[in-house]
Amino acid sequence: MSAAAADGAPAVEQVTFYSDGVRLAGDVFRPLAHPPTAGFPAVVVGHGFGGIKQFFVGDIARALSGHGFLALTFDYRGYGESDGPRHRLYPLEQVDDVIAASSYLRTRDDVDADRIAAYGTSFGGGVAIAAAALEPRLRATVCSVGIGDCGRWLRSLRRHWEWRDFAARLDRDRLTRARTGKSELVEPEEIMVRDPDSAEHEKQLRDRYPDRAFTLTIASAEAIGRFRPVEAAPLVAPRAVMYVGVEGDGLTPYEETLDLYRASGQPKRLLTLAGITHHQVYQPQHLFGVIESVAAFLREELDIA
Repeated sequence: MSAAAADGAPAVEQVTFYSDGVRLAGDVFRPLAHPPTAGFPAVVVGHGFGGIKQFFVGDIARALSGHGFLALTFDYRGYGESDGPRHRLYPLEQVDDVIAASSYLRTRDDVDADRIAAYGTSFGGGVAIAAAALEPRLRATVCSVGIGDCGRWLRSLRRHWEWRDFAARLDRDRLTRARTGKSELVEPEEIMVRDPDSAEHEKQLRDRYPDRAFTLTIASAEAIGRFRPVEAAPLVAPRAVMYVGVEGDGLTPYEETLDLYRASGQPKRLLTLAGITHHQVYQPQHLFGVIESVAAFLREELDIA
């Protein structure tokens, strides 16, 4: 189903595709212009920790469509309008979902199958890197405020004694799962401890999307902690990667972006923003400048005249 374009906005088409047999729901943001003979260059846009496609990834996709890219946002399995078991966040499943999204784009008549990129933000940034390492048809990748080593990241969000207690809780849950097959359900903040700015941002999202509230299994924390996109980063080259980092980021430390950047081969770019918070990178006054840089990067790496 397509929503007609109005006031210069791109047409938005609601689509479905499948990942490991699970139905995923997506939104395609299509440029207003007539597609080139070979089709539009396209970008898969992946959201962050527990997000849904109605969040700011839609703003990213809409902005990219204004630069001539067909952009696809979607709900990972188990989230939003997609099918799949709830209460879990397994990064490698999300990697598979990004690859499936790129495969879906290759089936579209209005997409140039040789010019597809991935754009992941926050937790989705590392997911995009891991997907690009596995899927050579992703010609370029953008990782915005991403995470290189998720075990290190989870630990960095806690004081020493808090991490000790959390690790013990993970171990107890592992034993429980071995006996019963069930994992404890917790609030997402018990896994990803938010800084004050992110906590306020989450409150606003829950007020706006009350049905989006969710819990996660402790087993998800274990799967997250084992996810290390920094180990996949060198495998993306010689395809290009662009990193966007925020100095002073209170949720995904800038050092995570730097670690990913250092691990990546050439060609690579780093865009550093200062004086803003993790979520302010999605606000229009900052996002539009980021998208200008991203669009220029993608045009160059996808060989778009």
